[in-house]
Amino acid sequence: TLQWLNPHGFTIFLNTERVLRDQRYKLLRYSKDELSIQLSNVTVWDEGIYSCFYYSRHVQNKSQNVEILAAPSHPVLEVSQDAERGIKLSCHTQGCKPQPQISWLLDNGMELPGDTRHQLGADGKKWSTSSTLRILSYSPRGTASCIIQHPALRGGRLRASLHFQDLPSTEDAKGPIPSENPPVSRSPENPSGAPSPSASPEDPAVPSSAPTPAQPNLTDATSKEQNPESKGMVRKERNLLLPILVAALIFVLLVIVLLFMVKLKKAHGVWKRENDVSEQTLESYKSRSNEDSPGHEKNG
Repeated sequence: TLQWLNPHGFTIFLNTERVLRDQRYKLLRYSKDELSIQLSNVTVWDEGIYSCFYYSRHVQNKSQNVEILAAPSHPVLEVSQDAERGIKLSCHTQGCKPQPQISWLLDNGMELPGDTRHQLGADGKKWSTSSTLRILSYSPRGTASCIIQHPALRGGRLRASLHFQDLPSTEDAKGPIPSENPPVSRSPENPSGAPSPSASPEDPAVPSSAPTPAQPNLTDATSKEQNPESKGMVRKERNLLLPILVAALIFVLLVIVLLFMVKLKKAHGVWKRENDVSEQTLESYKSRSNEDSPGHEKNG
């Protein structure tokens, strides 16, 4: 007797008899020593450990772990304009298992990783992935492509490309700006010789291959523009510091005066008690002297 069990422990086939009502399972071959079945329309919920049991004088079994791969959807590109930092490219894909690998390929052969983020879906199986790339300047004849690699593609790649000629050129394209990230790989699928952009996910920059006039130092100009504001802040801090110091000094003087008054009051109390004692002593001495004086007169 031969038996197949699914990952949930339910019997699929017992010899030639179908036990599980799932019609996706199909019997291929059956003999005394073989029971072959097939599963169609596979989903990620079908993965797990499948067990085959052979019942004779001794029970024998073997198990096989089946891992299901879900291919990613075709990438979707989105472009958002940023007046200060050029443009931001976003690439989205979903419904894949395991997580895909997303990179950005420029037409000069430079491949960048981008800022990639993964989010697990509500089913707890499939992933949604997005990657962003910022570009400060670009050539109208350049292109940028989002490349997705995944084991389910069996070495293939999904691609979505953007031609910069459909976008307005930025003002920052006057001079080349080097990229901080070195190239990862070069692809022969992209043409060479045409002006192409380069960018970095964290601190993006895009050089242009054409010679351009020198660009003024924007850092110096920014610092010069910010100097009046910084001076104003220093003056405000100084103006606030003086009243605080005066108030603190007055408070310290007040505390000193209060302590002096307390000590003075204590000293006055001590002096008053001593004065009262001395007066009482003097009065008692006078009364004693008055009592002794009549006796002396009688004796005389």
